[in-house]
Amino acid sequence: MEKFITQFKEHISGVLRGNDRVMIKGYITEFYHNNNFYYFLNKEQVQLKDYKEYVLKITSKIKEYIECTIKQTGCHYQYLRSSEISKEDIARDIIRESNIATGLVCVLSAVEPCYALSVIYNKQTGKLEKHSEYRKCQHYYFYYNDKELGLMHIRLQTWFPFSIQIYLNGKEYLKRQLGNEGIEFTSFDNSVTWVEDFKRAQHIADKFIEKKWYATFDNFAAKINSFLPRIKEIFNGHAYQWYVEQCEYATDVMFKEREQLALLMPKFIEYASLCQMGDDVFTFFGRTVHGLCKGEAVSDRKHFFGQGFRVKFKLDRNSIKLYDKSNVLRVETTINNPGAFKVSAPQNKKKWAPMGKSIANLYRYAEVSKACNERYLNSLAEVNPTSLLTGKIGEISCPVETKLSARSQNLRRFSGFNLLSDFNCTVFEAINSGAFAIRGFTNRIIRGLLEKFKVFQKETLSDKQLSNKVTRLIAKLRAHKLITKIQNTARYRVSHLGAQIISQILLFKKQEMIFKIC
Repeated sequence: MEKFITQFKEHISGVLRGNDRVMIKGYITEFYHNNNFYYFLNKEQVQLKDYKEYVLKITSKIKEYIECTIKQTGCHYQYLRSSEISKEDIARDIIRESNIATGLVCVLSAVEPCYALSVIYNKQTGKLEKHSEYRKCQHYYFYYNDKELGLMHIRLQTWFPFSIQIYLNGKEYLKRQLGNEGIEFTSFDNSVTWVEDFKRAQHIADKFIEKKWYATFDNFAAKINSFLPRIKEIFNGHAYQWYVEQCEYATDVMFKEREQLALLMPKFIEYASLCQMGDDVFTFFGRTVHGLCKGEAVSDRKHFFGQGFRVKFKLDRNSIKLYDKSNVLRVETTINNPGAFKVSAPQNKKKWAPMGKSIANLYRYAEVSKACNERYLNSLAEVNPTSLLTGKIGEISCPVETKLSARSQNLRRFSGFNLLSDFNCTVFEAINSGAFAIRGFTNRIIRGLLEKFKVFQKETLSDKQLSNKVTRLIAKLRAHKLITKIQNTARYRVSHLGAQIISQILLFKKQEMIFKIC
């Protein structure tokens, strides 16, 4: 991210990193282990044939408890005929109208799909058996304006096995804590647009993942599920296990003025649409593309009326988004599939294992998401909205004399590049691939790419001739300072200046192609 900050430092007032939306799922996993389901029903003295009647009875008791809670607190209750209605908007309107500082804001209910446990007849064995099925049941949403976490909600499934979903927002937590600490700030929607002390604000944001979440979530579950004490009694204290269903981590770059960001944003969108390809998306997620790769990298761009553009890159159900809110440029990584990343194995700290959904891994979610955001922001440093590069681009089209190493005694002359020739643009595109951002490229790799793009005809040239051609091409690129040699290796990577120049040339070339098509 240092490249991006350096590039636009005169416009930036500060940077804040932290969790955005975090979705936690709670499951009573004891019901799924071995014969625990049958053990539970046996303790309740319920036969399998009477299972449905038993569940209806428990569901009714849970609903009665919720109705009593609503009456005692006097909070707003509303049944929603459609699950598409924005529940958060309803909660925010109630907070605004009733001026609710802390506590239960409202209870909303809707019939929504869920996974539930049922009993079915197995024709092969001739017995009734446990079965997991997809069905619909009534769900209750409890919206709280928590004194520590800010606006949040808990969703309770009223059908067996009573799964829970908890929605938290790290930005709401940050705003609430800044207010508690007496630190002045301004905000727009859920974004902090300015803060008095960035260092203290970042320290507070980092504390979000350090909180002891198990006890917090257990307390929330005890508040809304009246049947939980009986479950804990039968299973010797075991109840909900908590897992991270979705985690968003955002890097907010705050610009001094909204107008400055508004001038840059179209350039960022254009660059993302035309220059950031599949290889780059893999690089953002810290991965490289190899021959056996079967993954699919997807990018899309959407325009939201009155809000602007949003660019999104998806890979293995994980995504990186770029969008703006007021004077804030936000890059946000969303992790739905943590197995695509690694975490230190508990048994052996020197080994890495696929990351699981345990909330104990929240710190690792933050680490990998922060790295993804920084890699993406650094790629945007190649965007230069001013005319500062005009002279540099002109220089590489002229001949140059230079020494490529300290051992060289004489200057060597290298011709300039024809910037819009198909050959040179293909070379630029090959070396600028995101796949080389980490380890760089070699003569052999570039030779293979140019053969693949049919720049060189292997049938007419020997391997030695092709290698010599690419050697001279690499020397020319080095002479014009478009690439640099990685020390003590035979590998090269695009220089920072080279990345800026090449990205602008390729952007112009692709714009020209689009205009021709149109």
